[in-house]
Amino acid sequence: MDNLSKIKKISKNFHLLLSFLLGVIPLYYILYWMLINHLPETLINVNTHATPLIDHSLPIKLQLLGFITSLFPLSALIYGLLSIRKLFSFYKQGVIFSFEHVRLFKNTAKSLLSWVILSIIYESVKSVLFTAGNPPGSRILQVGCSSAEVATLIIGGILLVIAWVMDEGRILSEEHKLTV
Repeated sequence: MDNLSKIKKISKNFHLLLSFLLGVIPLYYILYWMLINHLPETLINVNTHATPLIDHSLPIKLQLLGFITSLFPLSALIYGLLSIRKLFSFYKQGVIFSFEHVRLFKNTAKSLLSWVILSIIYESVKSVLFTAGNPPGSRILQVGCSSAEVATLIIGGILLVIAWVMDEGRILSEEHKLTV
């Protein structure tokens, strides 16, 4: 089996996986916020070591606010997954290099960077929502950045550089083709 057919086969599998994730991830967010009052505190993911949650059940208004807030990082994630899926769509067709590839790498990088920033904001809002029912002095505004976010920012930066290098290579290739 030659390399191009291997690339096509693997790309087809990743295209299917990404298509599956594009359906499952939004469903997860919807179910999370619909069932939030029935989930154990360990799944809520708010740091309550210093100040425990008094009552983590949320009124419908706060559930809706939490869901709406979750749409921002979710939309960045979905945009990135769509870009990667489109990239694998090209690969599964045997199209390995084009201007569109450069654009998709840039879009993926930008969506990763946006996703991290919006996720930090979302987690901060979530900490406020879940401790809003606590008495004054026991409420939490948690803002944090873990090593996973830092790694994702680095990967996003690396993808931007790769896109830039690919674009320069494409320009040089086009100039070379025009040189007689």
